[in-house]
Amino acid sequence: MTAEIILIISASLLAWTYLIYPAAVILATKMKLRAKPESKSGHLQMPLPSVTVVMSLYNEKKVVAEKIESMLDSDYPAELLDFVIGSDGSSDGTNTLLSAMAAKNHCIRCMIRAERRGKAAMLNDLVSEATGEILILTDANVMFTRNTVRKLAEAFSNPLTGLCDATVSLTTTGNNGIVRQENLYSRFEAALKRAEGDLRGSMPGPYGGCYAVRRELFPKLPENTLVDDLYVGLTVLKQNFRSVNAPEATVFEDTLPDMAAQFRRRTRIAAGSFQNLFRFGLCPGSRFSACFAFFSHKIMRWLTPLFLLLFFMTTIILSGRSDFYLWLTAFQLIFIILSALDIVLERRGKRIRIQRFVTQFLLMNVALAAGFVKALRGIETGIWEPTKRV
Repeated sequence: MTAEIILIISASLLAWTYLIYPAAVILATKMKLRAKPESKSGHLQMPLPSVTVVMSLYNEKKVVAEKIESMLDSDYPAELLDFVIGSDGSSDGTNTLLSAMAAKNHCIRCMIRAERRGKAAMLNDLVSEATGEILILTDANVMFTRNTVRKLAEAFSNPLTGLCDATVSLTTTGNNGIVRQENLYSRFEAALKRAEGDLRGSMPGPYGGCYAVRRELFPKLPENTLVDDLYVGLTVLKQNFRSVNAPEATVFEDTLPDMAAQFRRRTRIAAGSFQNLFRFGLCPGSRFSACFAFFSHKIMRWLTPLFLLLFFMTTIILSGRSDFYLWLTAFQLIFIILSALDIVLERRGKRIRIQRFVTQFLLMNVALAAGFVKALRGIETGIWEPTKRV
């Protein structure tokens, strides 16, 4: 009886995390927006704030020139926009490119650090030099459109808005590696976060590739921080400001197809996520909506490996009691074996097409478990190896 109760609870929690909660939030948001279609009007009537775009670089020679050009092409008033860009111990020629572009554009201020200290430390230095009322933090491989800055800035016409993130459009398509699966998951995440922001202004973590925050709300980041965007997002919610998405603030980013590289990336993000959980606890801020969104969207997602393990173990225990549980156990084992085979075939340039979605889901949760162990052991440094650009 105990095993059956654990099985039911595990299945219910998984259903809540990936089906019930997302569907309920997205549906509630659609109903709210239909009832109040005028709620998004009026942004253009407010004075535009000054904006500083902040970007930390490490060995980004392949993309830095294109990225800076995309930022300079903004339609935002030039007198209200400047850029503070730092190179954190780059050794691939990034420094030369950055210095040359800063020399040609007076709106760019650059910091070049000979010693690598990590992204969090670099961001602290850059933000200390920023003068804009609004900070836009962005990554080197995330390309702006002409209206990205404007649409992000307009969101702050609401004085209660503390953070707003951009909407990413993924440029990598096709069936290479894990691209299709990552793109699908990214769209799912973006839709859920947008709904959380529209419903109660309680989006628990921004898209780290490009988001805006009021300068006075930006915290000093602990230098061993691995996921700075989540740290900033939770800080904003803790101060009871709104955190939302700007659907028209479009940026473009490529998707990493390599499964091994994605696994390393997700392990690092998972470790940083648990690191932030240990710092902020179960409830960022006093608003129920923020705590509920954080718990249902983030914490429950991070606990998925535990729920999957409990579900699998209890079906094994119950398999001797009925054919139903025996077949349920066999069904899970088949998918696990097929995913292992899929990983082996990937190294030879082949795939099991439909199975790749299961493989991605299982790898994502193994990475979560690995990240938890890493966070539990303690994270001493915020220095990590970034994804190699194609």
